[in-house]
Amino acid sequence: MNVSCVRRISSVAVLAFSGPIAAAGLLGCGVANTSESAQVSATATAPIGLRWQSFQGVDLPVADQGPRRTEGPVASGFDRSPAGAAFAAIHATVRMSIATDNQWPTVGQRMLAPGPGRDSWATARVRISITAPITSAAPKVLGYVIPRYSLDATDVDIYTIHSDDSITCNSTHVLWHGDDWRLHLPDNPTTAPVTTVSVPPAELVALTPR
Repeated sequence: MNVSCVRRISSVAVLAFSGPIAAAGLLGCGVANTSESAQVSATATAPIGLRWQSFQGVDLPVADQGPRRTEGPVASGFDRSPAGAAFAAIHATVRMSIATDNQWPTVGQRMLAPGPGRDSWATARVRISITAPITSAAPKVLGYVIPRYSLDATDVDIYTIHSDDSITCNSTHVLWHGDDWRLHLPDNPTTAPVTTVSVPPAELVALTPR
């Protein structure tokens, strides 16, 4: 596919954050200050064993912190750690955005936290048709920042570079649900769908796309 195919990711994201397909709100990105230096160190620690796995034409990071299992369109088995939460947020956000028409129900059921946000996303997703992977000019994940982390809920700012060299920030929220992280979709998103930034922040945990 051409560049227009890449833009379907943005289109889904717009629906996700400006309408009923809520995926945690693309907020203005920034890093919250904390007095706990140990927590800052943990959230800034790079994942171990970084490698890449393609899904629908987009390269997604895989590390020792997860995912440990990939079954069809679903990735699971993320550490209950900052890096595990970040990788879960990246995988869930991308997979929900570009999964094909016969894949997205499974992604929604297994990678998104249950609630009104997920239900609204599913209702809106049926109006969009995605049948093939991206074959050129796919966006690339640059890295992430974790403004807030706990064992039960974590905010992850995901930075991505696009084919026109623009950089966007996607602010997401994941919850520990059962035995894994799941992307939480807000019930009533009110924020702008995408935040464009000139450069990634200094606090970025950088991931080098292959």
